[in-house]
Amino acid sequence: MRWFRQINDNFRVRGCSYILYKPHGKHKTAGETAEGALMKLTQGLKDESMAYIYHCQNHYFCPVGFDATPLKAAKAYRGPSPTNEMEYWILIGEPSRKHPAIHCKKWMDIVTDLNTQNPEYLDIRHTERGIQRRKTKKVGGNLHCIMAFQRVNWQKLGPWALNLENLRHDFGTERSHRGAPEDAEASSKRLAQLGRSHSMGSQRDGSWRRLSHTAEFRQRSSPDSDLEEDAAD
Repeated sequence: MRWFRQINDNFRVRGCSYILYKPHGKHKTAGETAEGALMKLTQGLKDESMAYIYHCQNHYFCPVGFDATPLKAAKAYRGPSPTNEMEYWILIGEPSRKHPAIHCKKWMDIVTDLNTQNPEYLDIRHTERGIQRRKTKKVGGNLHCIMAFQRVNWQKLGPWALNLENLRHDFGTERSHRGAPEDAEASSKRLAQLGRSHSMGSQRDGSWRRLSHTAEFRQRSSPDSDLEEDAAD
Protein backbone atom coordinates (compact mmCIF):
# COMPACT_ATOMS: atom_id res chain seq x y z
CA MET A 1 0.00 0.00 0.00
CA ARG A 2 1.56 3.21 -1.20
CA TRP A 3 0.29 5.50 1.56
CA PHE A 4 1.50 3.13 4.28
CA ARG A 5 4.96 3.05 2.68
CA GLN A 6 5.00 6.85 2.59
CA ILE A 7 4.08 7.00 6.30
CA ASN A 8 6.95 4.63 7.10
CA ASP A 9 9.37 6.76 5.09
CA ASN A 10 8.15 9.94 6.78
CA PHE A 11 8.59 8.60 10.33
CA ARG A 12 11.71 6.55 9.42
CA VAL A 13 10.28 3.23 10.55
CA ARG A 14 9.85 -0.12 8.83
CA GLY A 15 6.58 -1.97 8.49
CA CYS A 16 4.58 -4.31 6.30
CA SER A 17 0.90 -4.44 5.35
CA TYR A 18 -1.39 -7.08 3.90
CA ILE A 19 -5.08 -7.97 3.55
CA LEU A 20 -6.14 -10.18 6.43
CA TYR A 21 -9.61 -11.15 5.25
CA LYS A 22 -11.43 -10.34 2.00
CA PRO A 23 -13.72 -13.13 0.81
CA HIS A 24 -14.93 -11.43 -2.41
CA GLY A 25 -13.76 -9.02 -5.08
CA LYS A 26 -10.29 -8.01 -6.20
CA HIS A 27 -7.34 -9.19 -4.05
CA LYS A 28 -9.56 -11.64 -2.18
CA THR A 29 -7.89 -13.91 0.36
CA ALA A 30 -8.50 -17.32 -1.16
CA GLY A 31 -8.56 -20.14 1.36
CA GLU A 32 -8.98 -17.88 4.41
CA THR A 33 -11.99 -18.70 6.57
CA ALA A 34 -13.91 -16.52 8.99
CA GLU A 35 -12.69 -18.65 11.92
CA GLY A 36 -9.06 -18.31 10.87
CA ALA A 37 -9.39 -14.56 10.35
CA LEU A 38 -11.01 -14.19 13.78
CA MET A 39 -8.17 -16.11 15.45
CA LYS A 40 -5.53 -13.95 13.73
CA LEU A 41 -7.43 -10.76 14.53
CA THR A 42 -7.85 -11.54 18.24
CA GLN A 43 -4.20 -12.55 18.57
CA GLY A 44 -3.01 -9.46 16.71
CA LEU A 45 -5.09 -7.09 18.85
CA LYS A 46 -3.01 -8.26 21.83
CA ASP A 47 0.22 -7.40 20.03
CA GLU A 48 1.49 -3.81 20.30
CA SER A 49 3.28 -4.07 16.95
CA MET A 50 0.03 -4.86 15.07
CA ALA A 51 -2.79 -2.58 13.89
CA TYR A 52 -5.89 -3.21 11.79
CA ILE A 53 -8.25 -1.31 9.52
CA TYR A 54 -11.78 -2.39 8.70
CA HIS A 55 -12.53 -0.87 5.29
CA CYS A 56 -16.26 -0.28 5.18
CA GLN A 57 -18.66 2.32 3.74
CA ASN A 58 -15.72 4.14 2.09
CA HIS A 59 -14.28 4.73 5.57
CA TYR A 60 -11.38 3.32 7.55
CA PHE A 61 -12.74 1.86 10.78
CA CYS A 62 -10.10 0.77 13.30
CA PRO A 63 -10.61 -2.42 15.35
CA VAL A 64 -9.15 -1.63 18.78
CA GLY A 65 -10.25 -4.58 20.93
CA PHE A 66 -12.58 -7.53 21.34
CA ASP A 67 -14.74 -9.31 23.89
CA ALA A 68 -15.45 -13.04 23.99
CA THR A 69 -18.73 -13.88 25.70
CA PRO A 70 -19.80 -17.48 26.44
CA LEU A 71 -23.10 -18.51 24.88
CA LYS A 72 -24.12 -20.10 28.18
CA ALA A 73 -24.07 -17.96 31.32
CA ALA A 74 -23.04 -20.95 33.47
CA LYS A 75 -19.66 -21.09 31.66
CA ALA A 76 -18.81 -17.42 32.17
CA TYR A 77 -16.15 -18.05 34.85
CA ARG A 78 -15.02 -21.58 34.05
CA GLY A 79 -11.91 -20.63 32.12
CA PRO A 80 -11.32 -20.63 28.35
CA SER A 81 -14.04 -22.19 26.21
CA PRO A 82 -13.97 -23.46 22.61
CA THR A 83 -14.50 -20.88 19.88
CA ASN A 84 -17.82 -22.40 18.83
CA GLU A 85 -19.14 -21.86 22.37
CA MET A 86 -18.17 -18.17 22.43
CA GLU A 87 -19.69 -15.07 20.85
CA TYR A 88 -17.09 -12.51 19.78
CA TRP A 89 -17.68 -8.77 19.82
CA ILE A 90 -15.24 -6.41 18.08
CA LEU A 91 -14.64 -2.87 19.35
CA ILE A 92 -14.33 -0.58 16.32
CA GLY A 93 -13.10 3.01 16.31
CA GLU A 94 -15.35 5.39 14.34
CA PRO A 95 -13.65 8.03 12.11
CA SER A 96 -16.78 10.17 11.62
CA ARG A 97 -17.85 12.76 14.17
CA LYS A 98 -21.51 12.12 13.31
CA HIS A 99 -21.44 8.75 15.06
CA PRO A 100 -20.29 7.42 18.45
CA ALA A 101 -16.53 7.15 18.88
CA ILE A 102 -16.56 3.36 19.38
CA HIS A 103 -18.90 0.69 18.04
CA CYS A 104 -19.24 -2.77 19.54
CA LYS A 105 -20.30 -5.16 16.78
CA LYS A 106 -20.68 -8.90 16.55
CA TRP A 107 -18.03 -10.69 14.55
CA MET A 108 -20.74 -12.56 12.65
CA ASP A 109 -22.23 -9.23 11.52
CA ILE A 110 -18.81 -8.18 10.20
CA VAL A 111 -18.52 -11.51 8.38
CA THR A 112 -21.99 -10.95 6.88
CA ASP A 113 -20.93 -7.50 5.68
CA LEU A 114 -17.74 -8.86 4.07
CA ASN A 115 -19.60 -11.70 2.33
CA THR A 116 -22.48 -9.58 0.98
CA GLN A 117 -22.03 -8.67 -2.71
CA ASN A 118 -23.45 -5.87 -4.84
CA PRO A 119 -26.14 -4.66 -5.08
CA GLU A 120 -26.84 -5.97 -1.57
CA TYR A 121 -25.00 -4.58 1.44
CA LEU A 122 -25.11 -4.43 5.22
CA ASP A 123 -24.60 -1.12 7.02
CA ILE A 124 -22.38 -2.09 9.95
CA ARG A 125 -23.39 1.09 11.78
CA HIS A 126 -27.05 0.09 11.67
CA THR A 127 -27.21 -3.69 11.71
CA GLU A 128 -30.84 -3.49 12.85
CA ARG A 129 -31.78 -2.46 9.29
CA GLY A 130 -30.65 -5.80 7.93
CA ILE A 131 -29.39 -6.41 4.39
CA GLN A 132 -30.31 -3.57 2.01
CA ARG A 133 -30.05 -3.00 -1.74
CA ARG A 134 -28.22 -0.22 -3.55
CA LYS A 135 -29.46 1.51 -6.68
CA THR A 136 -26.57 0.46 -8.91
CA LYS A 137 -26.05 -1.53 -12.09
CA LYS A 138 -22.91 -3.18 -10.75
CA VAL A 139 -23.43 -6.79 -9.74
CA GLY A 140 -21.03 -8.87 -7.66
CA GLY A 141 -17.90 -7.99 -5.78
CA ASN A 142 -17.30 -6.22 -2.49
CA LEU A 143 -14.66 -3.64 -1.57
CA HIS A 144 -14.97 -4.21 2.17
CA CYS A 145 -12.06 -5.99 3.84
CA ILE A 146 -9.85 -6.14 6.94
CA MET A 147 -6.26 -4.95 6.48
CA ALA A 148 -3.36 -5.69 8.79
CA PHE A 149 -0.31 -3.53 9.50
CA GLN A 150 2.78 -4.61 11.40
CA ARG A 151 5.88 -2.83 12.66
CA VAL A 152 8.98 -4.76 11.62
CA ASN A 153 11.89 -5.11 14.04
CA TRP A 154 14.99 -5.97 11.99
CA GLN A 155 16.93 -6.89 15.13
CA LYS A 156 14.73 -9.96 15.52
CA LEU A 157 15.59 -11.75 12.31
CA GLY A 158 14.28 -15.10 11.17
CA PRO A 159 16.10 -18.44 10.86
CA TRP A 160 17.59 -17.40 7.51
CA ALA A 161 19.66 -14.77 9.34
CA LEU A 162 21.31 -17.48 11.42
CA ASN A 163 22.75 -18.95 8.23
CA LEU A 164 24.20 -15.55 7.38
CA GLU A 165 25.77 -15.33 10.82
CA ASN A 166 27.21 -18.82 10.39
CA LEU A 167 28.61 -17.84 7.01
CA ARG A 168 30.20 -14.76 8.53
CA HIS A 169 31.63 -16.83 11.36
CA ASP A 170 32.98 -19.48 8.97
CA PHE A 171 34.46 -16.80 6.75
CA GLY A 172 36.11 -15.15 9.74
CA THR A 173 37.54 -18.43 11.02
CA GLU A 174 38.78 -19.29 7.53
CA ARG A 175 40.55 -15.96 7.32
CA SER A 176 42.03 -16.52 10.76
CA HIS A 177 43.27 -19.98 9.73
CA ARG A 178 44.72 -18.60 6.52
CA GLY A 179 46.41 -15.81 8.39
CA ALA A 180 47.81 -18.13 11.08
CA PRO A 181 51.29 -18.58 9.48
CA GLU A 182 51.53 -14.85 8.86
CA ASP A 183 50.53 -14.16 12.44
CA ALA A 184 53.10 -16.69 13.65
CA GLU A 185 55.80 -15.06 11.55
CA ALA A 186 54.81 -11.60 12.73
CA SER A 187 54.79 -12.73 16.36
CA SER A 188 58.20 -14.38 15.94
CA LYS A 189 59.57 -11.18 14.41
CA ARG A 190 58.15 -9.16 17.29
CA LEU A 191 59.66 -11.56 19.81
CA ALA A 192 63.01 -11.35 18.00
CA GLN A 193 62.84 -7.56 18.09
CA LEU A 194 61.96 -7.67 21.76
CA GLY A 195 64.82 -10.09 22.36
CA ARG A 196 67.24 -7.81 20.54
CA SER A 197 65.99 -4.81 22.48
CA HIS A 198 66.39 -6.70 25.75
CA SER A 199 69.87 -7.88 24.74
CA MET A 200 70.85 -4.36 23.69
CA GLY A 201 69.49 -3.09 26.97
CA SER A 202 71.50 -5.67 28.90
CA GLN A 203 74.62 -4.79 26.90
CA ARG A 204 74.07 -1.12 27.62
CA ASP A 205 73.53 -1.90 31.28
CA GLY A 206 76.75 -3.95 31.35
CA SER A 207 78.80 -1.24 29.66
CA TRP A 208 77.30 1.39 31.95
CA ARG A 209 78.17 -0.74 34.96
CA ARG A 210 81.76 -1.22 33.70
CA LEU A 211 82.11 2.51 33.16
CA SER A 212 80.71 3.25 36.59
CA HIS A 213 83.05 0.74 38.23
CA THR A 214 86.02 2.24 36.33
CA ALA A 215 85.08 5.76 37.44
CA GLU A 216 84.76 4.63 41.04
CA PHE A 217 88.13 2.87 40.83
CA ARG A 218 89.76 5.98 39.37
CA GLN A 219 88.21 8.19 42.02
CA ARG A 220 89.39 5.87 44.76
CA SER A 221 92.93 5.52 43.32
CA SER A 222 93.53 9.20 42.50
CA PRO A 223 95.20 11.38 45.22
CA ASP A 224 93.13 14.38 44.25
CA SER A 225 90.04 12.72 45.60
CA ASP A 226 91.62 12.34 49.03
CA LEU A 227 92.73 15.96 49.04
CA GLU A 228 89.25 17.13 48.10
CA GLU A 229 87.77 15.06 50.92
CA ASP A 230 90.33 16.48 53.40
CA ALA A 231 89.64 20.01 52.23
CA ALA A 232 85.94 19.44 52.57
CA ASP A 233 86.41 18.19 56.13
